Amino acid sequence: MRKLLTFAITALAAVAVACSGGTPPAQEPAAAAATPLTIDVPVVTAARGTIEQSLDLSGTLAPRARVAVKPRLPGTLERVLVDIGDPVTAGQPVATLDRREIDAQADAATAAVAVARAGLDTAEASLANALLEFDRAKVLFDKGALPRQRLDGAQTAHRAAMAQRDLATATLAQAEAAQRRAREFQRDTTLTSPVTGYVVERNYDSGAMPSDRPVVVVADLRQMKLEAGVSELEAGRLRPGMKARVDVQAKPGQVFEAEVANIAPEVSERNRQFRVELRVPNDDRLLLSGMYAAARIIESDQADALLVPTDAIVTRDGVRMAIRIDGDQAVPVPVTEGARDGRRIQVLSGLKAGDQVLADAKRPIAPGTRVRPVPVQ
Repeated sequence: MRKLLTFAITALAAVAVACSGGTPPAQEPAAAAATPLTIDVPVVTAARGTIEQSLDLSGTLAPRARVAVKPRLPGTLERVLVDIGDPVTAGQPVATLDRREIDAQADAATAAVAVARAGLDTAEASLANALLEFDRAKVLFDKGALPRQRLDGAQTAHRAAMAQRDLATATLAQAEAAQRRAREFQRDTTLTSPVTGYVVERNYDSGAMPSDRPVVVVADLRQMKLEAGVSELEAGRLRPGMKARVDVQAKPGQVFEAEVANIAPEVSERNRQFRVELRVPNDDRLLLSGMYAAARIIESDQADALLVPTDAIVTRDGVRMAIRIDGDQAVPVPVTEGARDGRRIQVLSGLKAGDQVLADAKRPIAPGTRVRPVPVQ
């Protein structure tokens, strides 16, 4: 059946051709040469303007000072006087320990000092009496009214009295040292904040016995710091006091002023970077510890600079170059760079104002390909 259907269709086609008097269409000859491909490419125009030589850093904010308050003595917390978020000043009590046993030890030390002082008074009185007896014996001996044996006895008694006085003096000093130590223990039962700031952590309640964790942690939030690593070349361009602008992810639209505070004088063996610390004033407490921030350190301003976007320059075979559009051709051009601000690069040589360059120099374009520039706004 299928063969019969095929035969019928073929026969009808032949009849149609015969009736029309035509012949089967001949195949078109192949084109002598292929037309070159033309593609649209986004381009930007090199233009003059002002650029800031800057360095971009990022990291998390941390308080300039964050101090853990721990007791120096073992014991039970009698009271915890602050809670998370409370403001504190340097020297303000934040907790107290049960001091009943320490007070008893201090009372005993005070009594020991009194006993030692009484012993010293007795020893000094004995020494004075021994000295008087020795002087009398010496006068009588010189007159021949006292034998040598009695003089030697008086001298020995004087020396013994001096030794007793020295012993009593040392005993008093020892008792006073124990008293000072007991009073220090009394002071140590009151835990104070070493810095002015805010309580950011509280780990125990009244009646607890602190172990490894601090009772509270106090952070000085009046000034925040941002730490980041920079390369050797970048570190060489920085110096303390340079101004910076900080953008915080949690505070969109707000810009915070900062400055470079410290630059590590030694490179980290772990990542071969130098540590840089920026200080950010935070008197209004808008910034919190742990917020992610990006900083731009302003190095200098360049006016009337020839500028192109950062993506318009690429490294090929170790040479920095831009892709300039000449007519309908894309031509690689070596360039020399100057200042950069993260978005734009200053071109010192290789281009001139008004040149159109490929907006994305990494885009591959086959040699000989014709291009149609499409300006990027």
